[in-house]
Amino acid sequence: MRSPVISLVLAAGLSLAADPVTLTGKVTDSLGKPLPDALVMIYHAGVKHGYSTFCPSCYIDCGKHADTDQTGAFTIKGLDSDLKFELLVVRDGYLAKLVPNVDPSAGPPPTAALAPRVKVTDPARVVHGRVLDSDGQPVRAAVIEPIGIEYIDEHRGLLSTYGTIEGLEPMAVTNVSGEFELAYASPAMGMLLRVEARAMAQKVITAQTGPEPTTVTVALGGVIRGRLMNHGQPVAGALVGLMPRWRGGFGGHLKVFGDPYDEIRIGTQPDGTFVITNVPAHVDWYLYGKMESIGALGATEPKEISSGADGEDVDAGVIEIHPGHLLRGKVTLSDGASLRSGMRVTISSTRAWDSQTVALASDGSFEFSSLASGKYEIFPSVRGYRLQDNQRVLETTVDRDVDNFTVPIEPNRR
Repeated sequence: MRSPVISLVLAAGLSLAADPVTLTGKVTDSLGKPLPDALVMIYHAGVKHGYSTFCPSCYIDCGKHADTDQTGAFTIKGLDSDLKFELLVVRDGYLAKLVPNVDPSAGPPPTAALAPRVKVTDPARVVHGRVLDSDGQPVRAAVIEPIGIEYIDEHRGLLSTYGTIEGLEPMAVTNVSGEFELAYASPAMGMLLRVEARAMAQKVITAQTGPEPTTVTVALGGVIRGRLMNHGQPVAGALVGLMPRWRGGFGGHLKVFGDPYDEIRIGTQPDGTFVITNVPAHVDWYLYGKMESIGALGATEPKEISSGADGEDVDAGVIEIHPGHLLRGKVTLSDGASLRSGMRVTISSTRAWDSQTVALASDGSFEFSSLASGKYEIFPSVRGYRLQDNQRVLETTVDRDVDNFTVPIEPNRR
């Protein structure tokens, strides 16, 4: 017997670019049977072109939602035609699904499928929780993603595993009471969870399996603002990044080291200003202009800044663009073979979450431009080859133009 799935078919009302658009769709199972009472919500939004000046959940369209009717149909009206959206689709008895890159003004419409969720009765396989705001009120439609799990292996004992884990539900969404449930295919000790609620600061917590629920309190977070300038002139339409100074990591027993948050990105306004909202409190950050958007002008030195308490506004001042450095070099193959076309090399800052990737010329030469002074890691992507001496990356310091940097690589060992 085939397991049922929910098929979400989206259609859009087309209009002039300046007019609002309507998103319509229908939720069905795999046999085409309509499924009423499914929630379809605008969870995130972003601009179709350029860089967003708002956080993904700060747009006025975010939070708009509709429940499917008896025919499985839904309609969400009055959406900004300049935006694309990420939808959250939820129905009791099924795994929730995020549907990215939904453009109501374009086609063909995307389709999503939600797998049925089997109710788990073994408490040793399940984490129960409840998400509340700072006033103690339940938070609906918060997304909980597992990023690690601790369990007992019959041969190796107690283990902690991170990343995509087979048998672990990929996501849970809180109900109207703020409650959620996440299950693993086998008994486990606990899970490491990333909690994201719309217009709230992200949070990473550890939750134990068993019948007792874990309470998670989320807050608005703080604000970091500043201004991007180039020789005294504001830089509009550029991208600014915010990354924890101690990116941290994970260890045994689901232990978290440092600040395990992803980079936050925001675009600059016409006057060069930017405002980053919902920043986790009391974290040390690097703030910088992204290479991809300011490379034609130069580079910025990552600026050290700390977020304050929840609700606190921190002014980072001016982020100044300066002339950057050049790094020219060559990838050399130890066996003297010819380099295949389409191979690349990447340089990545060790402070900012920022990188450049360029194609290698036929002789292996490459050039990176607009590099701020600092430490970098370089790694080639050449099919069938790797760095010598089992190195993962080559480390270098850039404080001036470099013309003869060599990246030696050797054939992969079989």
